[in-house]
Amino acid sequence: MQQSIAFQLFLIAPLLILTAGALVVLLLDGFRISANVKGAVTIATLLLAALGTAASGGLSSPGQTAFHGFIYVDPFTIYMNIILLFGSLLALLLGYDRLKEQGIDAGTEYYALLLFSTAGAMIFVAAAELITLFVGLEIMSMALYALCGSALKLRRSAESALKYFLLGSFSSAFLLYGIALLYGLTGTLFISKIAVTIGGVDSPLLMVAMGLILAGLVFKIGAVPFHFWAPDVYEGAPTSVTAYMACVIKAAAFAASLRILWVAFDQVQSYWAGAVWTIAVLTMTLGNLVALRQRSVKRMLAYSSISHAGYMMVAFLAPGDEAGGGAAILYYLVAYTLMTMGAFAVVLAVTSSNDGSKDQDDITRFNGLGTAKPLLAATMALFMLSLAGIPPGLAGLLGKFYIFGAALRADYVGIVIIGVINSAISCYYYLRVIVAMYFVEADAEDQKVVYVVTPSLASVLCMCALGVVVFGMFPSLLHDSAAFVMMGFGR
Repeated sequence: MQQSIAFQLFLIAPLLILTAGALVVLLLDGFRISANVKGAVTIATLLLAALGTAASGGLSSPGQTAFHGFIYVDPFTIYMNIILLFGSLLALLLGYDRLKEQGIDAGTEYYALLLFSTAGAMIFVAAAELITLFVGLEIMSMALYALCGSALKLRRSAESALKYFLLGSFSSAFLLYGIALLYGLTGTLFISKIAVTIGGVDSPLLMVAMGLILAGLVFKIGAVPFHFWAPDVYEGAPTSVTAYMACVIKAAAFAASLRILWVAFDQVQSYWAGAVWTIAVLTMTLGNLVALRQRSVKRMLAYSSISHAGYMMVAFLAPGDEAGGGAAILYYLVAYTLMTMGAFAVVLAVTSSNDGSKDQDDITRFNGLGTAKPLLAATMALFMLSLAGIPPGLAGLLGKFYIFGAALRADYVGIVIIGVINSAISCYYYLRVIVAMYFVEADAEDQKVVYVVTPSLASVLCMCALGVVVFGMFPSLLHDSAAFVMMGFGR
C-alpha cells in the first residue's frame, strides 16, 4: 500500500522535532536569550520527540519502512527511540546546572550538539539501507566529537575529543569499506535484500566485508580490541557527556548491530558467531580485570562499561524468539542505562565542588560519603550493587540472568561460565566504592567539601533509582514488552 508523504513525515516526526529544536536553540543565541531558556527548549524538544515516538508506535508493524524502504518504523525502532530519547534527557538533566563547573562555557552549542547527536543516533538505529546507516553514524559521531571537547578550558577535554575523532575516523573508514565490498558482492545496500542474497555469495571477500563492518560496529560498542579509546575519552570528557556516551551511544550501537547481524547476516551466522564469541569473552574479561586497578571512578566506570558490553554481546549469539536473546538485550539496555546514568550522576555530585588539591574523581573522594550525604551514598550503593548483580540490585542481576539464560538455550555453555566468573570478579571494584563510602573515614581535607545536589541532578538520581528498583522487582513489565517488540524482528 502506497503511503502518503504526510503519513511518512508523521512516522519520522521525532527526527524532525529534534532537528527543528536544535535549529531553534541556535537561533535563540542570536537574540541573547538566557541559557535557562535554551535549556528548557532542549528539554521540551526531547519530550515532544518522545511523545511523537509514542504516537507513531501504534501505527508500526514488524518490518515496516518509510520513504521507499530507507527508514525502518517498526516496533524495534520505536522501542529503541524511547531508550535513546530518555537517555538523552537524563544526560541533559544530569549536567543542566553543572555546565560551567564542567568547563562548558558555550551552552548553546552544547544543547544543539546534544540534539543533533541524538537525531543521528536515531537514524543509525532506524536505517534500513547501509548508506543511510553510515550517514546516521556520522551525524551522531561528529556532534559527539565536539561534545567531548566542549570544555574548552580543560586540556584533557580537548585531548579526549582529538583521540576520539582520530580513532573514530578510522573505524568509520573500516565500516564504509566493508559496506562497499558488501555492495559489490550482493548488488544491494538494503538490509532486507542483503538478507535474501547473501546466502548465495561464494567469495572469500564476504568474510572481509563482514569483518570490516563488524569492526566499525564494535568500535562504537566499545568492545575489545577496539576499546582503547573509551577510558581516556570517558575520563577527559565532561561527566554529562561521558554519561551520554556510555548509555545513549552504546545503546544505538547495539541496536544497529542487532539489525546488521540478525537481519542482513542472518543466513551466514556461522561466519560471524565465532568472532562475536571471542570478542565477548575478551571484552568482559579485560574490562573487569583492568577495572580492578583503577582509582579514578570515571575510569573505573569506563572499564565497567566495556565489561557490560561484553555481557550484552553474549546475547548476539542467541537470535530468534525461542532463545530470547533479543528480549534479554533490550531489558539489559534499559537496566544498564539507569544504573550507569545514576552512577555518573553521583560522580558529578561528588566531584563538582573539587578544589583541585586531589584528583577530581579519585575514589578517596567517596570516603565518608555515607555520613556526609546518606541519601547520595545510598543511591550510589544501589547502582553499584545493581551493576555487580548483587541483591538488592535486582535489575542488573536479572539482566545477566536473561542474557545468560538465552545463551544456554542456544547451547553456548562455555561463555556463560566465563560470564558468571567475570561477574564475580566485578564485585570487587563495585564493592570497593561502597566500602569507601561507609567504612573509610574522610580526612580533614575531604571534610571541607560541600556536596551540592541541584534539583535537576536530584531528579536524575530519583528516576534512575526508581527505575532500578521497579524493573528489578517487576521485571516482566519490561521484559515482556521487549519480547513483544522482538516478535517478527527481521521479517
